[in-house]
Amino acid sequence: MSDLQNPQSPASPSSSARQDSMGAAEVIGQLFEIFRTGNLQALIDLLAEDAVMEFPFAPPSRPRRVEGKSNIIKYNQAILGSVAFTGMTDVEIHRMIDPDCVVVEMTGHGTVLATGAAYQRRYIDVCCTKNGRIKLIRDYWNPQESSVIQG
Repeated sequence: MSDLQNPQSPASPSSSARQDSMGAAEVIGQLFEIFRTGNLQALIDLLAEDAVMEFPFAPPSRPRRVEGKSNIIKYNQAILGSVAFTGMTDVEIHRMIDPDCVVVEMTGHGTVLATGAAYQRRYIDVCCTKNGRIKLIRDYWNPQESSVIQG
């Protein structure tokens, strides 16, 4: 197991040529940093216009699919408005034959903003990219598991 607390910093407009050649493993590292810092501008830069987020195990009160860059930004604004992420640990990146697709296992850590309680949740994500931009994230987590750690 490994920890990924400080992956490379998010892309900036001057790095767009390098970003176009990034595979999914590099892009997912940037995504971790975006959630840790709450930098939604960097997320805008990292998403393809027609990106999709899927949540196969989402409870009935939550969306199972979010389509398009602007909708994904709105969805993530709500998430970052309720949880301040501090990092991902136990990160395992499983590279596929296609460098534009990875499966990632990880544990997210942070603080629930409304209560100050510690947040921890185990995730498995499939991330597919094209030209260094996220096309698909399929996010698996257990909605029955409590994400708040009682301390």
